[in-house]
Amino acid sequence: MRKAILTKQKDCQRFTIPTENDWEPLAEYLASRLKPGDAVALSGPLGAGKTTFVQHLARALGVKKIPSSPTFALMRSYSIPGRRQLKRLLHVDAYRIDDERDILALDLDDELSDGRAALVLEWPEHVPRWIKKRASVWSLEIRGEPISRLRRPAAPGVEGRKGGP
Repeated sequence: MRKAILTKQKDCQRFTIPTENDWEPLAEYLASRLKPGDAVALSGPLGAGKTTFVQHLARALGVKKIPSSPTFALMRSYSIPGRRQLKRLLHVDAYRIDDERDILALDLDDELSDGRAALVLEWPEHVPRWIKKRASVWSLEIRGEPISRLRRPAAPGVEGRKGGP
């Protein structure tokens, strides 16, 4: 069972996420409040469901394409049809950023100041100074059990061998 804590200034909401498919209430809540220029700092351990949450948030915003992890691309952008103000959802995964200055190459300040985009940033602890400078930041912390992983059974007749990922 995972717990998610969403905060922005004095607004603090707690959600319980019993299964991977139960992100909708949180996604709907945030989607109804997300504005152009907002950043969502999404924290949690590996396997906590950060990208899965982004997929549910994108769906709640009306994005047609299913978001995938931007770990190797660093950033992905998704069009939001039918909204008057919020036109794009930016999804950044800072896990591979070793030097905080590397995030500057993504031009996120320009992207967020154009009045049409909001950002979801996984692993904000890798860019603490950048996120601290943002005027409008939602903080979402996911706690609890990671998504269980399937294991292959050991080969017959091989003792002491554990199944692989």
